[in-house]
Amino acid sequence: MKDVNTPSIRDTLGLEDAFATYVFDESRVDLSGWNSTHAFFRALLEEFKPKLILELGVWKGMSSLHMAVQSKKLGLGTEIVAIDTWLGSSAHLSSKGRRAELSPRNGYPTLYETFLANVHSKGMQDVIIPLPMDGNSAAYALKRLGVKADMIHIDASHEYDACLNDFRNYWDLLADDGVMLCDDYGIWAEVSRAVCQFAAEVNRPVWTSMAKAIICKDPSVGFDLTLTKRRKIKVL
Repeated sequence: MKDVNTPSIRDTLGLEDAFATYVFDESRVDLSGWNSTHAFFRALLEEFKPKLILELGVWKGMSSLHMAVQSKKLGLGTEIVAIDTWLGSSAHLSSKGRRAELSPRNGYPTLYETFLANVHSKGMQDVIIPLPMDGNSAAYALKRLGVKADMIHIDASHEYDACLNDFRNYWDLLADDGVMLCDDYGIWAEVSRAVCQFAAEVNRPVWTSMAKAIICKDPSVGFDLTLTKRRKIKVL
């Protein structure tokens, strides 16, 4: 359970409650996503019992929602700061036909409304705190405010330089006994390369299962993983 004597991360950051005056629009609910219920989420929640999670790259909020639901089941009192611009990635401009995924109105994406509707539909407004900022600016501000997270999920850029920059920026925001979970490892070649480069820079081992990679802040922490089955993958 959350300690009522501990200030919420929303208060610490001086954020307004995004849902205080929100009017639910059921037509915006879209509970689709990728890798959002990976087994690593539940395992890391059980092992690290995080009080604060930062998620960089939120999209429609499915990973945030999964972590919120699981943390409630475990009685952890977890808060999740969901960091995104909700403006899309480079692929939404460079790949034909993908712009429509952002539900633009008057030329401006409205994906944030889908995220809000999804969170409201699952009743997780008390766990998930949206922070609409770009990753670099958010990391800078969070560092200045002295924020330390027990768990960080990185699911933002798929380009090598930007991805590596995210790992570097958010590593300093991770508590000494915290864990970083990286999405799209083994799926996007540039992401896989960035994960390996970053792990080498901080001299940490990487534990992986398709689409996810774990890097722990404490160099003495490791895991036993079980090989279960072989499956076909698509590398992008």
